[in-house]
Amino acid sequence: MTKALGTRLKELREARRWSLREAADQTGVSKSMLSKIERGATSPTATVLGRIAEGFGFSISQLVGGGQQPDDIVLIPYGDQPVFRVPTTGFERRSLSPTTHGGTGVDLVVNVLPPSQSSGTFPPHRVGVEETLTVAAGRLRLHLGDAHYDLATGDAIFYRGQVPHRFDNPSDREPAVFYIAINNGGG
Repeated sequence: MTKALGTRLKELREARRWSLREAADQTGVSKSMLSKIERGATSPTATVLGRIAEGFGFSISQLVGGGQQPDDIVLIPYGDQPVFRVPTTGFERRSLSPTTHGGTGVDLVVNVLPPSQSSGTFPPHRVGVEETLTVAAGRLRLHLGDAHYDLATGDAIFYRGQVPHRFDNPSDREPAVFYIAINNGGG
């Protein structure tokens, strides 16, 4: 995934005719970090990936997944679902939605967060992005700005995404599995 993400990022940057400096200014990610990601030399954290996606005007799913062909019915086999993993924490984010919305529509993602780990802080989304989260297994602490919410299996929460947010697994034994439906403000 690291090499494919780097290639995609470079293609997107070049299509916009942005230099690395311009991409750094748009995303808030350093020029050297963007260069390392483009070369496949490093895997970004969830925080960095979120900043890049926002800077390019995409959801994380669209950035990681690339473009799929639009159709009325889209089957995405398990092995073809775009997955982003943070090697240092084991946090995994799998996109279950086609990435053809062009910045609008709804993304559905499933996240797995190992015991005693954090996703890292996701930067605020643009105004209009809303998220609905439900915990499928385990426990989860959701940080929204300065507030936090403790959730258990079956709990659900809705929030507007224009605040920094982070997911922590308070358990030292079981992974937290949670789904997020992200309304990107376009439909």
